[in-house]
Amino acid sequence: MHSDHLDPAPSARSRRLTLSLALLAVVGTVVVGLPGTAGAAPEDSAGRSSPASVGDPAPGAAPDTVGVSAVGIDLCAQVGYAAGFRGSPLVTAVAVAMAESSCNPAAMGTNGPTAGCPAGSRDRGLWQINNCYHPSVTDTCAYDAQCNANAAYSISSGGGNWQPWSTYNSGVYANHLSAAQAAVNRLGGGGTPSVTGTILASPWLNVRAGPGTSYAVTGYTSYGSTVNISCYLR
Repeated sequence: MHSDHLDPAPSARSRRLTLSLALLAVVGTVVVGLPGTAGAAPEDSAGRSSPASVGDPAPGAAPDTVGVSAVGIDLCAQVGYAAGFRGSPLVTAVAVAMAESSCNPAAMGTNGPTAGCPAGSRDRGLWQINNCYHPSVTDTCAYDAQCNANAAYSISSGGGNWQPWSTYNSGVYANHLSAAQAAVNRLGGGGTPSVTGTILASPWLNVRAGPGTSYAVTGYTSYGSTVNISCYLR
């Protein structure tokens, strides 16, 4: 937390703080490193995206996979947001993951022969990323919640194309939209995780235009004030 004194005392107008400015002054920008993932979804000769998942919703967990502390639909919302989904695409992403895997990061579904995959294939993880159509998504990545979400973000073109998912095409995902919206809302601000904090700088904390003392002072908040802090991931 950066704090320094402002003299003379600020005007009443400067007391009106925006949430984003409070964030920048109090905690700065939260930067999260994300695991690597595959590139854009490959296409067939007709220019269609390869399937992300092939079979029905996964029946259960795969043995000996990378362990993740699962928290169900809230896990899907969290990693989906961190992967880059926003707004209604985030809600759709969570609903698709619920339909595909019940938001179990260790879920696996097996498929028989399909076009391009004569030996059969496996759908893996939260968004059931297929190992045959997306071989660059390794098992280690597919069974890692965040890496799977990153792959889903890439394959779906940032949430703009859900045709690669079988449960989207069948409409099953729509059964989970209400629960998905509730999970996104629990992140805070409809998709932005938020907490409250108490200002401990005395007699006040300067609010700056950016996360550091080199940024211009735009206002202040007094010692003991409670502020809402939204943590933006980028």
